[in-house]
Amino acid sequence: MSEGSSSNQERNQAIRDVVKGASVVYAGLLAEVVIAFIAQVIAARYLTTGGFGGLTVGTSMVNICGLVASLGMASGLTRYLPRTDPPAKRALVRTAFVSSLPVAVVMGVGIALNAEFIASGIFGDPEVTPSIFVFGLTIPFATALNVAIGGIRGQKVSKYRVYVENFIRPIVRLSLVFAVVTVGLGQLGFATAYAVPYAVGALVAVFYLFRVLPGILEESTLQSGSTREMTRYSLPFIVSGAAGFMYRSIDVFIVLYFLDSQAVGTYGVAYAAARLIVMFSTAFNFLGAPVASELEAGENVRDMLSVHRSVLRLLVIATIPTLIPFVLFPEAFISAVYGSKYASGSLTLAVLALGFAVHNVLDAHTSLLQGLGRSREIAFNNILAASLNVGLNVWLIPEIGILGAALATIASYFLVDLLMVVEVRYYVGVFPFGLTVAKPGIIAVPLLVSAFLLRDFVPGRILWIVGFTAVFGLVYIVTVLVVLGIRPEEVMLIRSLEERYGIPLGPLDAVVRRFS
Repeated sequence: MSEGSSSNQERNQAIRDVVKGASVVYAGLLAEVVIAFIAQVIAARYLTTGGFGGLTVGTSMVNICGLVASLGMASGLTRYLPRTDPPAKRALVRTAFVSSLPVAVVMGVGIALNAEFIASGIFGDPEVTPSIFVFGLTIPFATALNVAIGGIRGQKVSKYRVYVENFIRPIVRLSLVFAVVTVGLGQLGFATAYAVPYAVGALVAVFYLFRVLPGILEESTLQSGSTREMTRYSLPFIVSGAAGFMYRSIDVFIVLYFLDSQAVGTYGVAYAAARLIVMFSTAFNFLGAPVASELEAGENVRDMLSVHRSVLRLLVIATIPTLIPFVLFPEAFISAVYGSKYASGSLTLAVLALGFAVHNVLDAHTSLLQGLGRSREIAFNNILAASLNVGLNVWLIPEIGILGAALATIASYFLVDLLMVVEVRYYVGVFPFGLTVAKPGIIAVPLLVSAFLLRDFVPGRILWIVGFTAVFGLVYIVTVLVVLGIRPEEVMLIRSLEERYGIPLGPLDAVVRRFS
């Protein structure tokens, strides 16, 4: 077999791995979105805006602390498990847990014991005390969950991640939310309902991680150098993770400091709705980093870029239709779904949705940098973005409220995305995207302008908004097919998915043949 043929086969297999894994993760994400959406809407409608703000503060706190306490080991396992011999895999996993869990316990207990001081003394809002206390005790479980999911990613077993993150945790949360509403509990009850799934998810994820690891082999074959190398790679992610949280979510705490928990509740609704757009890149990035690492380890950088461009094109096509409900009908969407008491966050929702749409595509570059082993560059990017975010938040929130938080968050996302594009260009020698990726976005411009002009004719009810979005999406996809056709890599993906899941395309098969 020729070298070129072997390279093409390896590239095609890598694309199959990413998209098949992404299809599993995306199916799970759809299920999670529906389940989590129901739980969130119940909480938002049942609690006061301040109570929902307290819940938002608590979940943000446990996520950042769980990330920092994991010491970057989740990212380390994602990178090094795919390239490590079976005997050393368990040693890497043991190192990750032994290093991170003690830090998590100290951090969690310290926050829980000082919940009242943090709420009243620092933020000046005692209403969030119950959430800080409950979620403080949850930090060790969140840390174990992060590390275990990182290991599962490293083993490229996407179904276990789906089981834990997209089914078990959301279902447990929704069940507890129903119980809280039935009993008539307040913020403390909802905080517990949101916190318990972290513990359940952590236990199940750890079980699955050790299930997918190779059996215990002779300890003499373990390579301590691999453990040291993974630790050196992982530690920058402490800073990277903390800084990444700051440019993504520090606005919640700054809004609480300058405004109050009611403003946090309104902002939290807008932010959570806009974040739905990012689920596409979440699905692809799950296997993107380990596959990129595997290709880079084999010095197949060109194949790595080919895989990446195919993913970017699909992300552009998937992202465009999601803008319709959030950007064209933000007030109607929020009022219909969460209640009119959150309607003041409509402009914030539109701004966040536009920013997240761009980030949904460009965030895929994170997988390339992780695959290239550039953890320090990722940390540097996040530190710059965090600094910009904090500065803009402190300046804008007192002036224009939660809209300032949205502008600060989006500016930070743009900065980190731009830095990643430049760094990938520097290390690889070519830009990771081109006209192949840009063309679907260019085609969408006149269609989006037309949708904007037609929006006044659409009744502001949720069924009309969903219907209008569906029609736009259909018109857009048909236009992309007619103008651009289907690329050979995409045909290969469609055929592999058809074979994997045994789902015949039927009439769509003629469409694939016609436009490929």
